[in-house]
Amino acid sequence: MVRIADEHMRLRLASMGIFPDSVVTRLDEEVALHAVRLRGPKGEVVLGGGMGGKVVAHLPDGRMIPVAEMQPGETGHIEAITAGETLIEALAVLGLKNDDEIELVRRLPAMEYIVLVNGGRRIRMAEGTAAKVLGSMGEVVCQFANTQAGADFTVTRLLGGKRAIRAITSLGIENGSTLRLEAVEKARSYRMTGGERFVVTSPEASSLSPARSGGCGHCGT
Repeated sequence: MVRIADEHMRLRLASMGIFPDSVVTRLDEEVALHAVRLRGPKGEVVLGGGMGGKVVAHLPDGRMIPVAEMQPGETGHIEAITAGETLIEALAVLGLKNDDEIELVRRLPAMEYIVLVNGGRRIRMAEGTAAKVLGSMGEVVCQFANTQAGADFTVTRLLGGKRAIRAITSLGIENGSTLRLEAVEKARSYRMTGGERFVVTSPEASSLSPARSGGCGHCGT
């Protein structure tokens, strides 16, 4: 990615972790990954589509597939994490590591969180981004993806690499921020006219995003 000429497009892509210096890969449309909810040794966690695509599960029937491709109810153990130390560390914070037993609870539809930041600014946050924000809701430590509507959530850690954290901080969220979930809605699509539909991903992006050439899109996963 060299330059993003349209300012609105630049801001939308930044919220997904895609910037002018990002390296992006074009994928087939059908490979777009949903966020997933897993049950692991320390309970349920949410992985964004990008994270779920990099964690390989070994199923009892011998198959080894990304957890994002597992079906609800399928079980197995984590065979490998096909990413760098940043993702390995983020998964460890969530209580997941190699050889842990896991169960795919369900695939999550593309949703956006309507969030009040520090009692003032209101933003829309992709589910994959919410999975990368760790904090506390009273005495409960959890991902923001698991918070309750109307409860104050104090951010204690941002998970992911430099670009993922850059995308989160661009929303005005940092350690110590207070977030309040107001609602969860089906993710909107952002497109400009013309061109074919395609899907792109970048290593640190917070989502896999359907787009059109000459425009941009947001699936919220």
